[in-house]
Amino acid sequence: MAWTASALALIWVAVLVVSVFAPDLVHGSEQQHLPIAAFMTWLWGAAGTVAVLLVMLALRGDPTARPIWIGYASSVILVWVVATVLALTLPSFETGTDPTKIPFGAVFAPLGAAVLTGLAGVVAAVFGRAPR
Repeated sequence: MAWTASALALIWVAVLVVSVFAPDLVHGSEQQHLPIAAFMTWLWGAAGTVAVLLVMLALRGDPTARPIWIGYASSVILVWVVATVLALTLPSFETGTDPTKIPFGAVFAPLGAAVLTGLAGVVAAVFGRAPR
C-alpha cells in the first residue's frame, strides 16, 4: 500500500511542479504567455494515476506479487522524476518573425511519462500473474 501511495503522490507532485515551473508557450506580436503545461499536465497525471490504480487492483490479493508492486512503483517514480526534469530543462523551440516559443519538454515529457506508466503497468500485470 505504501508503494502505491508513494507512486501516486509523486505523480501529482510532478504534475504540480511542471504546471508551476515549466516554461510558457510564447506567441503573437505582443509576446503573450500561455502556461500550456498547466493545461495539459493535469490530463497526463490523471492518465498515469488511472494506470497505477488499475495495475495495483490487478495485482491485489496475490502474495507473490509484492516484488512486482515494488518494481512497478519504483519505475513509475523514476519515469515521473525524469519527465519533470526534462519538462523543466529542455529548451523551447523558437520560430517565426514574431518569435513563437514552444516548450516541447513541457508538452511532451508528461505525455511520455503517462505512456511509459501505462506500458510498465502492462508489463507488471503480465509478470504479476501466477502461472496456471
